[in-house]
Amino acid sequence: MRLALITLILLTGGAARADSLNDLFQRGNAAFARADYETAVKEYESLGEAGIDDADVAFNLASAYGALGRYGQAIRYFERSLRLDPGDAAARDGLRLARETLGERQARARGEAIVVDRPPLTEAVFSFFGVDQLAWALLITAWIAVGLLLALPAARVEGIQLGIGIGAALFGALALASALGVGAKLEWGKPGLKAVIVREGAQVREGPDERASLLGELAEGEAVRVLAREGRFARVLTGGEREAYVLGSDVGEL
Repeated sequence: MRLALITLILLTGGAARADSLNDLFQRGNAAFARADYETAVKEYESLGEAGIDDADVAFNLASAYGALGRYGQAIRYFERSLRLDPGDAAARDGLRLARETLGERQARARGEAIVVDRPPLTEAVFSFFGVDQLAWALLITAWIAVGLLLALPAARVEGIQLGIGIGAALFGALALASALGVGAKLEWGKPGLKAVIVREGAQVREGPDERASLLGELAEGEAVRVLAREGRFARVLTGGEREAYVLGSDVGEL
């Protein structure tokens, strides 16, 4: 198990709070090491409740959930770890393994696997880059492209003009690609928040009430988008682009 140190940047609370949070992390690690995965989950989740959004905590939490066979939650937190640290090969491998294992379990129970392992093309293309990296790339390439365009009229030699023009076009294209990457990461134009079903057979209803008409069930690991939280229920958009309600505890945002 990867046991990385957390860098805690605390604006308030001082050293005592930092020690307390570090204790939670270390207790979670110790529980995982002795195969007490339920306790490990509780300790790591306490860090999230305290406002710690850290790739290592998410990775360890995903690993603990995976060890418990709760693969929907494992997928959720491996995805979150990758959102925070897109280049983490261990988290990418863990996500793939969680999806494959859940798919095999579903295939045995249902005769088919529900979990989809292939992300949309735009997400796949930019999967190894963080939003900050793409934003900086957009800023730098856009400024270079603008600078070259401004320098173009001053060039008197035809060959230099051609070179500047090609350079401006190239950096303009890179700026456009970076902008597309930022848009893909921030999910511009998509409603709600990306989420995953964390319990097999999550009941889908017409309204936010257990007496509302039952529309069907969603499989563990199935991707949805959370549009709103309404009491104990979440209004979601399913893969079939249908709005419905599931228990809030059955779905987790990434």
